[in-house]
Amino acid sequence: MIPRRLGAGLLALAAIVPLAAQNPRPANVAGSYAYATSAPANPRLAARIDSILARPHLARAQWGIEVREAGTGRTLYSRNAARPLIPASNLKLVVAAAAAHHLDSDYRFRTTLYAAGPVRDGTVEGDMVLYGRGDPMISARYFPTRTAVLEMLADSLRARGIRRISGGIVADESWMDREYVRADWDAYDLRWWYAAPVGALGLNDNSIDFRILPGASAGAPARITGSPASGAWTLENASRTVAAGRPHTFNLERGSAPGAVRAVGNLPLGTAADTESFAVDNPARFTGIVFREVLERRGIDVARDPVRVVSDPSASTVSAATALVEWRSPPLPQAIGPVLMKSQNWFAELLVKTLGREVRGEGSWAAGLAVEREFLTAVVGIDSAEFVLRDGSGLSDRNRVTPRALVRLLDYVRRTPRQEMVRRALPLSGAEDGSLRNRLTDLRGRVAAKTGYIGGVDSLSGFLTLPDGREIIFAIIANGSGQPSSRMKAGIDDVVRAIAAAG
Repeated sequence: MIPRRLGAGLLALAAIVPLAAQNPRPANVAGSYAYATSAPANPRLAARIDSILARPHLARAQWGIEVREAGTGRTLYSRNAARPLIPASNLKLVVAAAAAHHLDSDYRFRTTLYAAGPVRDGTVEGDMVLYGRGDPMISARYFPTRTAVLEMLADSLRARGIRRISGGIVADESWMDREYVRADWDAYDLRWWYAAPVGALGLNDNSIDFRILPGASAGAPARITGSPASGAWTLENASRTVAAGRPHTFNLERGSAPGAVRAVGNLPLGTAADTESFAVDNPARFTGIVFREVLERRGIDVARDPVRVVSDPSASTVSAATALVEWRSPPLPQAIGPVLMKSQNWFAELLVKTLGREVRGEGSWAAGLAVEREFLTAVVGIDSAEFVLRDGSGLSDRNRVTPRALVRLLDYVRRTPRQEMVRRALPLSGAEDGSLRNRLTDLRGRVAAKTGYIGGVDSLSGFLTLPDGREIIFAIIANGSGQPSSRMKAGIDDVVRAIAAAG
């Protein structure tokens, strides 16, 4: 369940630099577009798609489909295209496009170390404040280890001659609010990486990666190791190894104390090694403790052990503190990459809150979703009745969007130069990486689209390139099928094949 790295060589794109302001550049707006509203122009295509959707295992779903020819805007096929449906991760197209619109392509997330007191003879006389601004990229996805960024911060302090902090570490997450999760996310999901808490300070996708193996013999507890290794979490191992062939009931759940994870259930002998990424409960505390441990390993003594978390902006001391060093992440396209290519929820939600903070001065879902709504209506030209936004990732089943709105958004992405980073981040059919790597391999490289899935919902929206170079824009959403997702994906892929065959 651990996402693979986005790519190599990113270390050179980020650096520790002197403190400096970073303001997003004003966004460009694409010219107006006359959107065709004529009846479907391809009866043969309509017959093919209708026959696919009439298959018994597909017919029970509520389908919404819009297929248009790029450039002309001609409707090639339409079914319930104006009906708001649950989009699942196709909703990530919205936050990616809104971020590309409002933030500069060189926008970088900043994490700053502040000294709350004077620095004398290698000692910070007071606390060291770790101040986060929502960087999702402090992880092994981009760097050699999960803690490499924190180690570089520590090394920069040592380069300044700092060897001791007379106070403690303050983990300041006040740049964003403390609504870590959405109220309508499923309670079980909150245990896992795909619904990890969203705040201004985070590390390793705000998850602990547990490698799990059966014990040496029946009756022994499972062998479990977690990364990053840290006193920020404890493991309560109540699991049990059982004979091969017995039911597999192993699971992870919240433990009895803050930061505790409890392993329960049975793990049969012979079970292959597995990795489960368990969401932390307090991301600022987690990051602060790991950072304190990194400092001490790097030879910087921290006098006070307990990490203090600051969530309220009025309690933040950074305005009166001295900035010592600042980390800047790789640029914005490297954050959009996992959102679309890997469907990484946590990145998407941090982008929502970042938009709220940078555009409206409030790092919250309320502010960020308001920015997205305004982008969709005022910039893209989508009617507000065509969507309901509850988050950025599509994890909530209360999100709604029409296929027509998704096609219109994708057309805006296609014809707006500033949106090139979004287009390039879409998964490609049959590619070596991304969520379409094993799909539509017969159309290898010709489909660039965002996948989507939550319980009872499957979706795919993007671009299809025809052999003559023409592009087709499509949005396909299926709700309430009651079928395994694999069967629904196969049906969606057949619809795309029908579009390609119709030419």
